[in-house]
Amino acid sequence: MKNNDILKRVIIVAMLSALCCVGTFIQIRMPAGDFVHLGNFVMIISALLLGGIEGGLVGSLGMGLYDIIFYTTKPSTIIRTIVLKFLIGFIVGSLFRLILKKNSNTKRLLFISSIVMLVFFVFSLVVFLLGDFTNFNFDSGLNSVIKLNLFGQVKELKISLYIPIFSFIFFLGTLLAAIFSFKLSKRSQAALFSVTVAIFANILGEFFLRWLLEGFMVQDSNFTVSLVTATSKIPGSVITGFISVFLAVLIYEPIYRALKHTLLFKDNTEFSIDLSKTENDNVDTNTQTELHLEK
Repeated sequence: MKNNDILKRVIIVAMLSALCCVGTFIQIRMPAGDFVHLGNFVMIISALLLGGIEGGLVGSLGMGLYDIIFYTTKPSTIIRTIVLKFLIGFIVGSLFRLILKKNSNTKRLLFISSIVMLVFFVFSLVVFLLGDFTNFNFDSGLNSVIKLNLFGQVKELKISLYIPIFSFIFFLGTLLAAIFSFKLSKRSQAALFSVTVAIFANILGEFFLRWLLEGFMVQDSNFTVSLVTATSKIPGSVITGFISVFLAVLIYEPIYRALKHTLLFKDNTEFSIDLSKTENDNVDTNTQTELHLEK
């Protein structure tokens, strides 16, 4: 890549990072204090279009800037965002390109992801049903409450109904995509699987990093308190993930078609798909020729 192209790519990453930061401002507050936002969506689209490193930088810089502005007194939050968002963007862009280059069976991958989401749904539903429903209402965030006694402290762990609801929607979406995969292009199937894996990793990453980092770094905090805090933030991560997957799969294909002839957005995944189609066409042609000769 020429120096001029590198400079243009840096400018694009900077612009998308700013857009990612703005997307994080577009948010809906959750009862637990967390929020649903569009920053992850911008990061995912960037990773699909540009690649893992660029997508990771967009997420890390864009959402990291937002946290630097609003959470200057919480270094654990800033560190979590910068590290985790880079990893998630990298996973999306790299896994997406790997699937296309290897010409993997995307229908099978979608079935696997639907099974994983089904397990997550069943687990979250069971945990939710184990809780106490005494104050179950919309004002409390549709939470059931589990009382924990850890390290001599009794804490209330609130499990939101939003977790099993949206994990079930995740499961249903990936299952339907696998069943009706012939309606989706190879790129859309690969994008759906890659984004689903990354969002699932983001949910787990947000939970464990909140729990561990705040337990270590936040003053007057401990692992019991940080576990309660981390659990209360899961609904926001799940709903944000669902919105990101839906918008990314819906919008990616039209954007790619519009930009695929632009030098800065070119990659060899399109060549891999075309090559695969050519090989399949050659196999079909050879088979027909052999049948004709036998006759």
